[in-house]
Amino acid sequence: MKLQIDTTLKTIKVEGEVKFEELIKVLDSMFPKSEWKSFTLTTNTIIQTFSYPIYVEKYRPSTPWWESPWICLVNNNEKGVDNAQYSLKNGVYNIEC
Repeated sequence: MKLQIDTTLKTIKVEGEVKFEELIKVLDSMFPKSEWKSFTLTTNTIIQTFSYPIYVEKYRPSTPWWESPWICLVNNNEKGVDNAQYSLKNGVYNIEC
């Protein structure tokens, strides 16, 4: 599965066909608190500039979401990462699962 995530425009492009369940599992593992639900999904597209992809294992990230290049962890207090404050870094990220 090839994804291109634009955190500035809040869009997710999917190249080719993907099962919805698989896409949801991958997105849930990549973003905190279902942040991806505010994005627009673009399907049936060819990603023109797919260079230097970030590889994510199926159904779970190779790193936790708070270590993803598109996340800026603002405050991780003693309440744990589920309550951590974060922001999205502006940019376009190529993801391959």
